[in-house]
Amino acid sequence: MFEIANWDTAVSTIRTGLEDNPDIRLKAGALAGTYVGKRGLMVVDVVGSMRRKYEEYVVPKLLPSYVEKAKDLSLATLANTPPVWMKLKTGEAGVMSLVARELIAHGKRNGLSLEEDICKHWATSGNYGSEVIDIKGIGPALHEYLRMLCGADTLKVDVRVINGLVGLGINANLFTSDGLLEVCKAIAKDVGCTLTELDQILWHLFGSKDKI
Repeated sequence: MFEIANWDTAVSTIRTGLEDNPDIRLKAGALAGTYVGKRGLMVVDVVGSMRRKYEEYVVPKLLPSYVEKAKDLSLATLANTPPVWMKLKTGEAGVMSLVARELIAHGKRNGLSLEEDICKHWATSGNYGSEVIDIKGIGPALHEYLRMLCGADTLKVDVRVINGLVGLGINANLFTSDGLLEVCKAIAKDVGCTLTELDQILWHLFGSKDKI
């Protein structure tokens, strides 16, 4: 990778942030367990997080509305029953169901039936293909967020992360989404942290109330 301005300062800032906030590593490590046994709700989280204030709306309002009505929080239920009763943008309920269907289809292609096994295999085997990311309404950021919640060590390249990199003095406008992910991989390597830990410390340092 070519030399990036303010690199050493950015690495130092992140390293210090992690040292000053040891709970960040614990939170990052626990992230994949957030939706064990409720992988349908996980998909609702992922799709519903797009351009919404996560802690102010998604967590306290959007997710509980799904839990209350759906009852069964599995991928199978979401795949068969788009949550059209929720206050969503046009087409989002369908996107949620399509994502659930594609994960289930991935399981069938790989001889897996348990949803936990399906999600882990899809996220970590490198065999996830383009089926999910090609769904209209799912871009690179949501794709990586889904992988992260399923157990992969990755990072959601969204507005918050971009703003975080800018806050660290890195010109994020020089890179595509894929390029920014590579930049983050290099930062994590130099810091000595996982990508998921980097995601969480950027969330902590640069504000969790942005639309993501």
